[in-house]
Amino acid sequence: MTTFLQLAVSGIALGSIYGLVALGFLVIYHATGLVNFAQGQLLMAGAMTAYVLLMQLDLGYPLVLLGVVVVALLLALVFRYGIHRPMVRRGAPTENMVVATIAFGLVLTAAAELGIGNTRYGVDPIFPGAPIAIGGVSMQTQSIVITAVAWVLVGLVWFFFTKTLTGVSLRAVGLNRTAAAVSGVRVSRLITVAFALSVIVTAVGGALVAPIIGAGPSMGLAIAVKGFAAAVLGGMSSVYRGMVAGVAIGLIEMLSSYYISSAYAPVIAYTILFLALVLMPARVRKSGATA
Repeated sequence: MTTFLQLAVSGIALGSIYGLVALGFLVIYHATGLVNFAQGQLLMAGAMTAYVLLMQLDLGYPLVLLGVVVVALLLALVFRYGIHRPMVRRGAPTENMVVATIAFGLVLTAAAELGIGNTRYGVDPIFPGAPIAIGGVSMQTQSIVITAVAWVLVGLVWFFFTKTLTGVSLRAVGLNRTAAAVSGVRVSRLITVAFALSVIVTAVGGALVAPIIGAGPSMGLAIAVKGFAAAVLGGMSSVYRGMVAGVAIGLIEMLSSYYISSAYAPVIAYTILFLALVLMPARVRKSGATA
């Protein structure tokens, strides 16, 4: 039983990162209808920024997290005004925009490899020290931090989308952009807010998970696939359902690694994604675009 609880704690922490990536997918999807396949590389950018600021420049974690947010904002602005907005103005079809997100992610990976190195680097945890033991279950402090911060961010994003005028207006943009514009909503500005929110959440997730799995240019793809699976399992309609689905995937992955084989864990995750994609049309038709 102790082993099971130990695995469950680790699975919840890992799944919370998948949930944050799902949250990043959903924020942009709600605002624009676009699936951003650069989410994994944006998570990597957050992790690599944390590595450089913490391990190379020896800054404290408050400055590191501030730096991650600043880098995320810059990437969001580049993504929005350098790629998305020009393509919208030219009337580019959705599939072209999806390809552009993939290309943007590849550029980020190449930049990280050239600028920092194609290696998985270790990153110190926020609270170093021995794991915390509760009832015979040993928990890494970083896992506790990941879970707590992830759920706080989900709660804040949910509050933003449901309880603030800006968030409600952003949902209106996602439902009907033309009607929102006619109603006086500043569509372009709100879409920029969505890009910034999505990239910040994803980059912070990268900084949080880096002390557990390391930081490297190729770290983002596998996490992005599982985050996308979580978003799809949540129906591409709800931020908290995406988080719950992410935690479920993390638990399945961790438990299957121990009780079956670690070699099968990625296969199980990709099978979940395949099933989610098969079931997604029915789920999307049944659920509205809610936060």
